[in-house]
Amino acid sequence: MILNKLFVVLVWLVINFSGKGRCEMSIEDLHRDVLELRKLIVEMTTTIATQNSRIAYLQRTLNRQRSYCHREKLQKEVQDTKGYINYSVAKNNPNTMVMTNNGSGVVSSNRGDFRSSGRRPSVETPQLPFQSSLVRKGRLLIPQPTQPPHPSHNATAFYAYLSSDVAHPGQGQILKFDAVKTNAGNGYHPNSGIFIAPETGYYVFSWTSRIKHYGSTGEDHALELIINGQIFGSIYMKSLTGEDGQATGLATAHVNKGDDVYIQTHHQDPGSGAIRSDFYGRSSFTGWKLY
Repeated sequence: MILNKLFVVLVWLVINFSGKGRCEMSIEDLHRDVLELRKLIVEMTTTIATQNSRIAYLQRTLNRQRSYCHREKLQKEVQDTKGYINYSVAKNNPNTMVMTNNGSGVVSSNRGDFRSSGRRPSVETPQLPFQSSLVRKGRLLIPQPTQPPHPSHNATAFYAYLSSDVAHPGQGQILKFDAVKTNAGNGYHPNSGIFIAPETGYYVFSWTSRIKHYGSTGEDHALELIINGQIFGSIYMKSLTGEDGQATGLATAHVNKGDDVYIQTHHQDPGSGAIRSDFYGRSSFTGWKLY
């Protein structure tokens, strides 16, 4: 704005001095214009000095913020790395080191001592960052075990699917998922399609089924989860015109040792069509023990 005013005054002076080849300004007018120019120059100088001061202040503030953020980032990385190391050591070497929850740090322990005293060491699980760089750094600092750690209890889990389609199974028929892929604890019996719980506890069961499309009206089926002779859950599937149907069920249940768990077609409705299972999609049955 100030530069514009100065430019206008200079142009006006040039026009007045050279417009007719002679000076038509009085000394008083010229003196007044010079004073105005001086005033504009002083204002410009003051404005520039103020702006330079503000720029310098902002630059100092920016440098302080950068330094603070960098320091905070380094401190967080150090804390996260220490937490990851302590957590990994306590997890992979439970006989030698644990993290107490009272903030006292890492202490040496012996599993036999805790068993004899009836006490269990408490482990404080740190909040792990979801940053791949920190995870990689932590892994480089942790000695990897040569053998996988043994679970503290016997695992129970199974997964099996139908190796082929089941055509018109009828009502109340147990599905025999014959292709067994996982059977930890040997609780699932593919010849009968029944899972016999080896231990009492809470279990999760999931079953998925596809139905094959035939006619223009479509087909439908319902499958039930049976636990110890009682219906615990069910799914319903229906094929549309030109398309197969699919459904999945999920249930959590307390199961006693020796209870039977299996999947059967609806106890009253035989349904229609075939239950499909091929390399495009498997009709399957799975379960595992939570605790």
